[in-house]
Amino acid sequence: MSTQKFIRDVGIIGITQVLSNLGAFFLLPIITKTLGTYDYGTWAQISITVSLLSPLALLGLQMAFVRFLAAEKDAARIREVFFSIFFFVFFTGMLVSVLVFAFSDFLAVTVFSDITTSYYIKAGSFLILLSAIDQISLFYFRISRQIHVFGLLSLFQSLGRLFLVLALLLAGFGLLGVIGATLIVQGCIVLFSLILVIRQIGFAIPRFAGFGELLKYGAPLTPNSLIRWITDSSDRYIVGIFLGLSAVGIYSAAYAIGSLVHLFITPIQFILFPELSRLYDEERIDDVRNYLSSSLRYFLLIAIPAVVGLTVLAKQVLQILTTSDFVAGSIIIPFIALSGLLGGVFQIVINITHLVKKTQFNLFIHILAAVANIVLNVALIPFIGILGAAIATLASYSLMVIVVIHISFRDLSFDLGYGFILKCVVASGVMAGVLMVFNPNNILHLLCTVGIGIIIYFFMMVLMKGVGRKEFNLVKGMIIKLKK
Repeated sequence: MSTQKFIRDVGIIGITQVLSNLGAFFLLPIITKTLGTYDYGTWAQISITVSLLSPLALLGLQMAFVRFLAAEKDAARIREVFFSIFFFVFFTGMLVSVLVFAFSDFLAVTVFSDITTSYYIKAGSFLILLSAIDQISLFYFRISRQIHVFGLLSLFQSLGRLFLVLALLLAGFGLLGVIGATLIVQGCIVLFSLILVIRQIGFAIPRFAGFGELLKYGAPLTPNSLIRWITDSSDRYIVGIFLGLSAVGIYSAAYAIGSLVHLFITPIQFILFPELSRLYDEERIDDVRNYLSSSLRYFLLIAIPAVVGLTVLAKQVLQILTTSDFVAGSIIIPFIALSGLLGGVFQIVINITHLVKKTQFNLFIHILAAVANIVLNVALIPFIGILGAAIATLASYSLMVIVVIHISFRDLSFDLGYGFILKCVVASGVMAGVLMVFNPNNILHLLCTVGIGIIIYFFMMVLMKGVGRKEFNLVKGMIIKLKK
C-alpha cells in the first residue's frame, strides 16, 4: 500500500466517520431535549457500563484478530480464526450480560443510586453481548481492507439508530425507546455482517486450532481496556456518586461534544494498525516511521483547530444542541477537547508497543493514568464539581502521552513534527480571533460559523506552507476515487 493510497483510504473512512458521527451529533439534541438531564444521565451511565464490561467479553481478541491476520491470505485459516473468536466472544458476552441482568437491582442501588433504574439496566444489559460480537464482525472487514463495506455498515448503524430512536421517542417510549433502538440496530449489524462473511469465506464449526496463541496475545490486553475505561469513563460514576444523575447528564452531554476531537483518530487508526503490522513483519522499518509521522501530522492538522474552535464556541454549541439545563457543562468542553487530542496522539504512538510485542508496557501506562484519574476525581469533584472531573481527565491523558513517548521511542522513534505543530497552533489562533466575533444562535448559523473558521484556518496554513500541493493532490485523488 503506497502512502498516497493509505491517506486516500483514511480519507474515505474519514468521510464515512463524519457522516456516521453526524448521526450521533444529531442524536444528542434529540435525546437531551426529550429526556432531560436525569434520564439522559441514566442513559449515559448505562452506556459507560456497557463500555466497561464489553472488554471482559472480548478478552482482547479483536486486537489479536488484526495483529495475526493482517497479512493472512489462506481463507481456511481466516475462517477458522474468525469463527473461533466469534463463538468464544458470543459465549463470554452472553455470560456477562446475564450476570448484569441478574444483579441489576444491586447496580441500581450502588452505582445509579436509584432503584427505579433497575428496569432500564435489565433492558440494556444485552447491549454488552451485541457490542462485543459487533466489534468482531466488523473487524473482519477491517483486516480484509473492505473499506466500503465497513463504511456502509457504520453508516447504517449510526443513521439507523438516529431514525429509530427518533421514531420511538415520538411514539412516547422515552429512555426505553433509546435502549430498544440501539439493541435492534446493533443486532441487525451483526446479522448483516455474518451473512457477508459467510458468503465470502464460508461457514465452519470452529475447532479452536491455535486459539491459545490468540488468547495469549489478547488476554493481557483486557486489563488495559478495563483500566483505560477508568481514565475515560469512571468520572461519570464518581460524578454520579457525589453530585447525582442530573449532574451526570450535564457532564456527559458536554463530554460528548468535547470528545468529538478524538473521533478524528478513528479513520487513521482503522487503516494504520493493520498496515503497520504488515510493514513491520516485512522489516520495512523506514516505512513504519513514515506512516507514524504522516498519521500524526494529518491528525493534528484537523485536531488542533477543532480543539480551538470547540473552546471558542463551547457555550453556543450547548445552547443550540441541548437545553438551558445543560449549558453549565460548557466550562468542561475545552478540557475534554484537549484530552481528545492527546488521546489521538497516544493512540498513534502506542502502536509501537504492539508492533514490538511489548504490550506489558501498555498495562503500566494505563494503570498509572487510571490511578491518577481516580485520585484527582475524588479530590476535585467535591470541591469544584464537574470541572474537577474534566481537569482530572486532561491531567491523566497528559501523563499517558508523556510516558508512552518515553517508553515507545526506546524501540522505534519517529519525527513528531514540532514545526508543523507550531504552524497549526498559530493558524488556529488567527481562526479563534475571527470566531469570537460571531455568536451563533441556531444550527444553520453555527454551521456557517464553523465553515468560515475552516476557510480561515486552511488559508493561514497555506500561507505558512503548512499545507501544500501534496495535500491538495491527495484530496483531489480521494474525491476522484469516491466518484468512481
